[in-house]
Amino acid sequence: MVDVKYVLGILGQIIFYYACSISITFFNKWSFSSFHFPLVVSFFHMTIVSHVIWLYRTATKGVSGKDEITWNLFFRRVCPTAIAAAVDIGLSNWSFMYITVSMYTMCKSTTIIFILISAIIFKLEKPKILSAVVIALIAFGLFLFTYKSTSFHLWGFILVMAASAVGGLRWVLAQILLQRDSLGLTSTLEFVYYVEPVMAVSILPLALAIEGSDMALSPDFILADRHESLYVLFVVAVGASLALFLTFSEYLLLSNTSSITVSICGIIKEILILGLASTVGKDRLSPINMIGLVVCLSGISLHVYLKYKSNKLANDIERQGLLDSEDSTGSYSNEQVTGRK
Repeated sequence: MVDVKYVLGILGQIIFYYACSISITFFNKWSFSSFHFPLVVSFFHMTIVSHVIWLYRTATKGVSGKDEITWNLFFRRVCPTAIAAAVDIGLSNWSFMYITVSMYTMCKSTTIIFILISAIIFKLEKPKILSAVVIALIAFGLFLFTYKSTSFHLWGFILVMAASAVGGLRWVLAQILLQRDSLGLTSTLEFVYYVEPVMAVSILPLALAIEGSDMALSPDFILADRHESLYVLFVVAVGASLALFLTFSEYLLLSNTSSITVSICGIIKEILILGLASTVGKDRLSPINMIGLVVCLSGISLHVYLKYKSNKLANDIERQGLLDSEDSTGSYSNEQVTGRK
């Protein structure tokens, strides 16, 4: 019998995830189109999220009983993950100044290619022919999507593709931290607590080097009155809140479903964003671009299906192993009882 309350709860979490993810995509595009300091804003986003998570963890530490991680683990595992995440987010936000939401969404969908490559390098995945097919489909779909696109901007394209490449490394490093119990960071909120401050510190030098002088001479700061300053702070605070809600929504959905469910929801989310961008944002897509979209999403869908089959096979093998263990234990006990008789 279907648990209606459970199903409605999951649907609510999916809607919450969609609302946060789609909102922050369009909000960042809007804000960075007028406020040309995406790296500085990203620093403030990370700083605000860090403080919120710190306050939450401080309040709940007595209940959860979490211990601090070692410095060795912090520098060897947490810092590389955080630096990769900071570069990914920083370059992604920077690209919004040059490309449309449609172009950004399609290019970021290629992160899965770099996740596969990074997973193979770190020996989390084995090279497979079907993995190569997935990479080829997504790459060819991206080529068709950007072919003679009216919204194509070379520098924006380079930024978002660099973000995708670093993002692939980021998620593989994060997977290692979250899935190895021996590292002690299996909780996503605990993971964010350690990673987010390093992300803020990592992106600050990049923000100051690229945007520092322009921001210092910008009329938005030199000639800004109190109302304008409050408006800028309000926009930054809204962006940081959306980033925090997105992190929480991803954690909430993942903790109550599975990575496969999150992946499927991600595909649907990208379709929704592209649909909204072509209607609300007036992004123009040619028939070739649309074919590229279909080919790219086909590659992503194939990857999700392969991961589902792989996880199902692993679970079946583990379940069968437990059953065999129980059977052998039971027969051993019977033999012991028979011998005693």
